[in-house]
Amino acid sequence: MIVDTFQINNLIESRLDIYLVKELHPLSRSRIKTYIDKSFVLVNNKKTKPGYMLQKGDIININIKDDILTDKKLIAEKIEIKILYEDDSVVAVNKPSGLVVHPGVNNNSGTLANGLINYFDNLSDINGELRPGIVHRLDAHTSGVILIAKTNEAHLWLSKQFKDRTIKKTYISITWGKWAKKNGEIEGWITRKKSDATTFTFNKDSDKGKYSKTSYKVEKQYINFAKVLFYPLTGRTHQIRVHSSFNGNPIFGDDKYGGGIKKSREYKPELKKYFSEQLIKFRRYALHAFSIDFELHNNKGKRIKIEAPIPKEFVDLESSLLRYES
Repeated sequence: MIVDTFQINNLIESRLDIYLVKELHPLSRSRIKTYIDKSFVLVNNKKTKPGYMLQKGDIININIKDDILTDKKLIAEKIEIKILYEDDSVVAVNKPSGLVVHPGVNNNSGTLANGLINYFDNLSDINGELRPGIVHRLDAHTSGVILIAKTNEAHLWLSKQFKDRTIKKTYISITWGKWAKKNGEIEGWITRKKSDATTFTFNKDSDKGKYSKTSYKVEKQYINFAKVLFYPLTGRTHQIRVHSSFNGNPIFGDDKYGGGIKKSREYKPELKKYFSEQLIKFRRYALHAFSIDFELHNNKGKRIKIEAPIPKEFVDLESSLLRYES
């Protein structure tokens, strides 16, 4: 299911369908035209044409259900589910790196969602058949705690907490370089990159895009790396990765935002070789959703904090990188 709203704050001189191709990647232009023609996309709450030229102040409303996005059905698969917490309404799962949360346009199997329907009899269906119980997401190569709703009531309750920003999340990361400040905030607007809709850019001073804010604390500062705790106050796609990169401290292993092999080439030959070997061995982002703190649905007023153990490969990476820190 795709449910989203875009407001045109500036004069962009773009057709509606072309604008949505960039915003809804990887959906094709022809498919988007079909959605517009079938009124799944409205501009200012009115049906319009794919060729409509967007104007400043326009509001685009999108409501596309999963059964329209794909003819495929979600298939139950035997995928290991590591449960951190469970009650009648909510489940907290420890997602490993490499596991996609739910099917997309180009993949329909091997996801957390496939494993969830194999493991649980009842999950919320608010987000459609392809996203059973899914309230929020983690990037494929990010590990850690993720919440799953068993009932629609719990789903709505959790969604409200995310919207109101009362859910508190902590991420642990290993980043490149030295941080100028031990504590701080990164605040600004995140937008999709025009040349690559799967990548996001950050602007500290413009109100174009979606507002984002992350607090951070440098737990350990080494010579070439740092162990950093991130506390996202908003939940934008790739937010921590984009913010960390903007600050000049990309996350180790995050090639898309400057933390991959190219970064290792900035060092002297011996370090370059060693860091490259570690990147190849690690094969993920050094980003882990360590904890989540929220208010229970079946016991309103009571908060619970759930932690996901730090993966062994994450601990091993930190130890390996320390080899060249003396």
